[in-house]
Amino acid sequence: MTSSLIFSLKVQAFRSFQEEARLDICPLTLLYGFNQAGKSSLLRLLVLLADSLQDGAGPLDLQCPALRGATFKELGWLGTNPALSPWITLVAPEVTTEPTLKVQFADDDGLVVNRLHLVPGAGDKFLVDLDGAVVRDGNGIEAEYAGQYRGQDWSGRLKFVSLFPDGLPEQAKELSAQVRKALDPLQRIQWLHANRTGEGTDETRRARCCRASGADLPLVLSASQEEQAVLEATSRWLSQQDGMGNEIALRRMSSGQRQLVHRASGREELPLHLAGEGLRALLPILLSATWAETKSPTAPSLLALEEPEAYLHPTLQVALFDRLLETVRAGIPVVLETHSVYLLRAMQLAVLDGRLQSGQVALHWIEQRANGAGSVTRVDVKSDATLTGWRPDLFEKEQELAHRILDLRWKKTGGG
Repeated sequence: MTSSLIFSLKVQAFRSFQEEARLDICPLTLLYGFNQAGKSSLLRLLVLLADSLQDGAGPLDLQCPALRGATFKELGWLGTNPALSPWITLVAPEVTTEPTLKVQFADDDGLVVNRLHLVPGAGDKFLVDLDGAVVRDGNGIEAEYAGQYRGQDWSGRLKFVSLFPDGLPEQAKELSAQVRKALDPLQRIQWLHANRTGEGTDETRRARCCRASGADLPLVLSASQEEQAVLEATSRWLSQQDGMGNEIALRRMSSGQRQLVHRASGREELPLHLAGEGLRALLPILLSATWAETKSPTAPSLLALEEPEAYLHPTLQVALFDRLLETVRAGIPVVLETHSVYLLRAMQLAVLDGRLQSGQVALHWIEQRANGAGSVTRVDVKSDATLTGWRPDLFEKEQELAHRILDLRWKKTGGG
């Protein structure tokens, strides 16, 4: 099995993850786990990194909406026996030397980069610590750092206008560029949070096409050259699903603003806010996926979706997975944070019938230990769709209830 790993992300002393936890990002990445295990924290960390890649964000964009107003202290491990300040590690696996960027953040009258490591898989290393007063310019920081470079003492001034610093020595700069290249899909990440049926006031950032609620999709689509192609592709898919109508269109209101409307045969068109919860939750996903597939410079380059199954009947959940699989096959990575057994089974079926290679899938199980610390387990997906390392009891509740019903029915009819 050939892996299609795009990049790997490790965190330590971050939110519920006291010890180092690793998240692999593949063309299709699935995050499963019980409630409050840390799934959303990991998915939203991708959004934080995307925002932190933008010039002017500083080393870590603490204004990122995905943080939901958390302070720097609240980003760290807050359980018993507090650990060190948060570490974030990024690995570019497709490069032969597997370059790795590792950053430790701290609070010194504001956010600072306390330690920076740039390490190839073998050979020279760049390991430095903060070694002087920090100069602040907006969100950016600049300071003296000292440590080791290629086995020799090194000191110099680094400037962080984004997550990746300026001022690195030549070979460290090359390693940094290789890691940053691996993160290219994050440049236009489209994050959609679980509350997609509300209007939302979440802020749109440069790294994203629309708000995490999808509320401003009519505005951003009407300003794009792909509007008609996106609406037509979305309408075609909806027309193939029972009861989902046959067209999505943009209508200009008397105020001059555009709004999405839903049309179905034999019924007057309705503005989207009057449609059912299922369609309202589904539509931002569909529009983002079809837009991403146009590959335009303004379109999403990665989809990060929370609970895509929300409000959807199981049949429609499977149909949505198959639709998102088209996005994956078009070269757009998709990350799903989900509880749905139907999405899991649809993935296995796609592997078995050859629409998806097992190496294209990164399946993770996330859970909390007894001390409240989170852990991440990578579940291996075999070419026959067998899941190695998957707990067999995770989705057995429905069968358990069915067996209890049959048992009680048997007893009530005199069989027991």
